[in-house]
This record gives sequence, C-alpha cells and structure tokens, in this order.
Amino acid sequence: MQKPTIAIIGPGRAGSALGRALHGVGYTIAAIGGRNPENVASLAVELGSRGCSTPAAAVELADLTILAVPDDVIGQVAAELVPYLCSGSGRALVHLSGAQDRSPLRPLAQAGLRTGVFHPLQTFRRGLEAAENVAGSYIGIDADPPLDQQLTALARDVDGHPFDLRGIDRALYHAAAVFAANYPVMLLAEAAGLGVEAGLDEETARQGMTRLLAGAVVNLQHTSPDEALTGPAARGDLGTIERHLEALSNDPELQRLYRALADRAMKLAAKNKEAVA
Repeated sequence: MQKPTIAIIGPGRAGSALGRALHGVGYTIAAIGGRNPENVASLAVELGSRGCSTPAAAVELADLTILAVPDDVIGQVAAELVPYLCSGSGRALVHLSGAQDRSPLRPLAQAGLRTGVFHPLQTFRRGLEAAENVAGSYIGIDADPPLDQQLTALARDVDGHPFDLRGIDRALYHAAAVFAANYPVMLLAEAAGLGVEAGLDEETARQGMTRLLAGAVVNLQHTSPDEALTGPAARGDLGTIERHLEALSNDPELQRLYRALADRAMKLAAKNKEAVA
C-alpha cells in the first residue's frame, strides 16, 4: 500500500510527536498548519514540510490530514474548513481524540472527505523525545474502508498496535485513559509533596517517588493489577492505614482521597486472594 502524504493541523504535543514518528519511518509530511506561526514554522522546517497559515491550505497539500487540536474545537475547525476546500475527493482527515467519535467531522464527510479517528493511547510531553512514546503504543481506529486499512497500516508502520474503536463507549474509554495516564501524575505530585513535608529534600522526594512509580509500572507489565498491588492495603495492615489517615488529618481532602483509594485497593487485594484460594 502506497504511503499517503500527511498534513498536520495543530503542532502541539501529540501532533508534533506523531509527525516526527511518521517522518522517521518514511512518510512525507507535506504540510503543517496551526494557530501559532512560530510552532508551525519550527516543525515545518524540522520535517521538511510547508508551513501553512490556514488549516485549509494544509489539507489541500496532503492525502491524509491529522487534526491534532483540543477536543472541544474539533467540530468548530471541521466546520470552518468546509467553505475553503477546493475538493474533498480522494482526501481524508482524522482527529486524534479518544473522547470523540467521528460525528464532529460530519461537515467534512458531507463535503466529500473520508473521515476517521486515529487515537494513540499514549501520553506525550513537549520536546523531540516525545516521539519515542509512539512506538509500542496501542492506537484506536474508527473509520470505514478503505481508510481503516490505511490507518491500520500507518499505525503498524510506527510500530504501534492498532485496535478497533468502533462501538466503544468513548466517554468511558477516555475516562479509563485519564485514570491510567493523568491521575498517577497527580498522585505522584501529592506523594512528592508529602515526602517534602515529612522532611525529605525536594529532589530526593520527587526522584524517589518517581522511581517507585516506575517500579510499579514494570510490575504491571509482567502481571495483573491485583497481583502487582503491594502496600498496606494488599497486606491487610489496617493499623498502618489508620496511622496514614491520622498523618493526613491536616489535609481533609487528601485524607478522603487516601481513604477512597485504600478502600478500592483492599477490594482489589481481596479479588487476588479469592483467585488464589
């Protein structure tokens, strides 16, 4: 299958990471479009692309456009594109949102473009190294033939694992992704703050807790969550949990969060005990 030329609208974290990954495996990134001229120009120069002042200009230069904009503006950008497109025939456009289906792209579909969803189930930081996160990621695809085949090939070309998003409850799916990627970061920030409050220096607290989390992730790569769970809830150390709650008494909100998570952890630990009984 011939590789399509690619346009990227929205050179932010996800758009830039995906553009770099695709460029690295031989895709031609024909155009970069976006609201920030500096970001557009910088990524365009890096990837040998044409920087475009309007999204419509970028779409016209490529076979497949990746719309990498915030969820809440996908529909707005799609509607704004329609009047400026010379022809949608033969072109395709996908968005990267896990929380949205294809419906925000309906104006473009009605204008003749093939539309779809291409959602990397991954988190990206700023910088060149973010593209390294693409390889090995699971990538959700929602599109009709032949676009679904093209997107599947694209996912595999970047060493991803494509899976079918059609029929999936997007709100629950995306909430699951938030639990997996966003809330551990928040919890790590709380953990590092408690470490400093306990008397650790800031660097030791941050790096030590980060390494601890990394160890938990390694464990999860080799076993199920109920088997990977450690700590007082897994051991049934209720006295330790009560001491923790007492130590958190000056922050009632964090105390409530700890208690809720401890309750969930004990239920998960009970599931593991039942499985091995």
